[in-house]
Amino acid sequence: MKNLHLLAISVGMSIGSAAMAEPSVTLYGIFDGGVSVSKLQHQSAKVQMTNGNWLSNRWGLMGQEDLGGGNSVFFKLEQGFNLSNGSEATAGKAFNRETALGLSGDWGKLGFGRFGGLSSDCGTFSILGGAAYSTSFSTIGNMYGAFYLTERYNNSVAYVTPEFGGLQGQLMYSNGTDTDEEKWSHNSHYYGAGLTYNKDRLSLDVIYELLDHKGAADQDKTRLLNLGASYDFGAFKLFGAYEYAQHAALPRIEFAEEKMSEAYNAGKANNYHAFSLSTSVKAFGGDLMVQGQYVFGKNKNSGKLEEGWDKKFNAYSIGAGYLYNFSKRTLVYVQGAWGKANKALNLAPGLSGWNTSLGVMHRF
Repeated sequence: MKNLHLLAISVGMSIGSAAMAEPSVTLYGIFDGGVSVSKLQHQSAKVQMTNGNWLSNRWGLMGQEDLGGGNSVFFKLEQGFNLSNGSEATAGKAFNRETALGLSGDWGKLGFGRFGGLSSDCGTFSILGGAAYSTSFSTIGNMYGAFYLTERYNNSVAYVTPEFGGLQGQLMYSNGTDTDEEKWSHNSHYYGAGLTYNKDRLSLDVIYELLDHKGAADQDKTRLLNLGASYDFGAFKLFGAYEYAQHAALPRIEFAEEKMSEAYNAGKANNYHAFSLSTSVKAFGGDLMVQGQYVFGKNKNSGKLEEGWDKKFNAYSIGAGYLYNFSKRTLVYVQGAWGKANKALNLAPGLSGWNTSLGVMHRF
């Protein structure tokens, strides 16, 4: 009888241990849709249903399992979609926003998969700071209107150090930003190193990134240095950011003519300085944010520019958004922005004009 009692206790303890080690899986998502009115230079005024104005539409799965000894394994699968028509955000990619598998413990966090670069403002490993709403709302009025921000890259590995007195380091490498099926010297690689400091009301970040563009016929290495800071004064929060971009494509601009794109976004491309200053204030039960950007620089492809094409460029924009939370999961927003691009940046639509939007965001 005593042996049976001990056996029952042993089995119960085993079941309890197994239950504690059971993995947790979470289904989550964001729905964001609204109506926008815009008038961009060289384009007619438009009224559109727009997707993901405040936060991009997505659904995903993430999970974690305790491995014991303070270690755990985690995963994340996240797909973007367009609320207005149900299509994939990126055609052909089931989980275009992020796929990650990794380990974490007292020694830090290590992840493998597809995720955003350190300055991308996308996903688990981005540490971009220094702006009230960074890349939300429209290109006119957000950081995309002045900064070269990295994207999501395939074949990536990232490591995050433990925190030391508010300091935390981050490293990321992509073995092939698109594919790594060719030999190493023919695959385009991404390298990123960053450091963050978060203590009390002060937040700082510094990010250095390099895109080597290996395999490209005519493209110099792109180097990026980003600095961001914010301080919470209580009544309001102040943000500031700076970027130096070397041999980088112009910020978020598309040319109708291929030869113009080759002249401005390939070869030695452009060197420029970008700045952002913004604030966030509690107002009328919600959050009011105002954000401004400025960029100036010079094209380095002197021999490729045709007559009438400017070598220098600059642009500035200002945007404002107001968020009102009905609950922890649902909010409404209104936003407006205005911008002006000059010289080389005035050759294509996208950075000059105005826009405004009204919408709802719900998360589950």
